[in-house]
Amino acid sequence: MSGRLERLALSLRRSLGKDPARGAGIDSLLQRIAPLAARFGAGLDLLAALHGTDKFGANDYTPVYEALMREARRKPVRLLEIGVGGYASAPGGASLRMWACYFSRGDIVGIDAVDKSALSGGRVRVFQCSQVDAPRLGEIARAHGPFDFIIDDGSHMNAHQIETFAILWPHVKDGGAYIVEDVQTSYWPSYGGAPVGTPAYARSCMQWFKNLADSVNLCEFLHPAPPGLDATLASIAFHHNLIVLRRDFAERYSVATLDNPAVRAQLLQAPD
Repeated sequence: MSGRLERLALSLRRSLGKDPARGAGIDSLLQRIAPLAARFGAGLDLLAALHGTDKFGANDYTPVYEALMREARRKPVRLLEIGVGGYASAPGGASLRMWACYFSRGDIVGIDAVDKSALSGGRVRVFQCSQVDAPRLGEIARAHGPFDFIIDDGSHMNAHQIETFAILWPHVKDGGAYIVEDVQTSYWPSYGGAPVGTPAYARSCMQWFKNLADSVNLCEFLHPAPPGLDATLASIAFHHNLIVLRRDFAERYSVATLDNPAVRAQLLQAPD
């Protein structure tokens, strides 16, 4: 049944542009239905379709988010999303409304380079800020964080995705997650990406986070770790156009007694 509802909502949304007057009425109706659907336990697929965010339908992000966030749904989480959306006549804020519906006790913060503060209301606060403005981002994060979830749906420029993570990762809670959306731009030169294997690709978002993945095994290193790795990175998962990083402050231990000189010497020997 839920699959049918999601398809119906998507079908209605896709018809909105054909008749602007009728479309506005349908949009308003779907948004009014969403809070009721959430109270009856509707998942993120349906809520995304009702609110009109492209995290479902155009993209397949909500199934990943559902698995990641389900256990926290009834908790007083703090969520920060970079990039409010809305261009031309559309005001944006669809995903912020979806998050507010899904997390009935959550505080939702949105950041956009364009002033979308008019979308603030209730448990949603929206601030104008560049996603690479470190002083301002830090100020907002200190005032409203630390966050259970941070989502980068901003410019999708590779350099911005990397720099924003460096600024905001310290503001992710123990046990929280940081998500980078639309990482397909790692392969698109107009966003600072490049073909795999080229020198330019080495500076891409995808390659940067693949390099960071060694952080999860820091306790197994026999040699000093290179700069940039982070012992609090518990896991990193690569989905279609999506990267999910989990933070965990618990100390991890090697499966071997690496502080034993004999064990270290044996492990440092290359096979013949």
